[in-house]
Amino acid sequence: MRRGEIWTATRAGHDRRVVIVGHDALTETRDRVLVVPISDVRPASLIEPALADAEGQSVGVALTPGIGEITKAYLTSRTGSLAAASVESLDIALRAALDL
Repeated sequence: MRRGEIWTATRAGHDRRVVIVGHDALTETRDRVLVVPISDVRPASLIEPALADAEGQSVGVALTPGIGEITKAYLTSRTGSLAAASVESLDIALRAALDL
């Protein structure tokens, strides 16, 4: 599990796509991982940017204010990774949302 990867998280029978945003070293050593949920119905904005995968396909909008930790066991399948430009957009959105 690495920063920028897109995963399906399954909790209580519901699937949701998330992107890993935590530092790789933290993710490796802990049983939880820091993620941002992805929506496929919400419009993009400065703090909720549109995301594309490494192949350039749209994957949805990052719900940046929904950042949080999730137990790794809930991550059931890796579905791809973000394009470099999407990682940068997400970084900007996280800085804006968290006032960093």
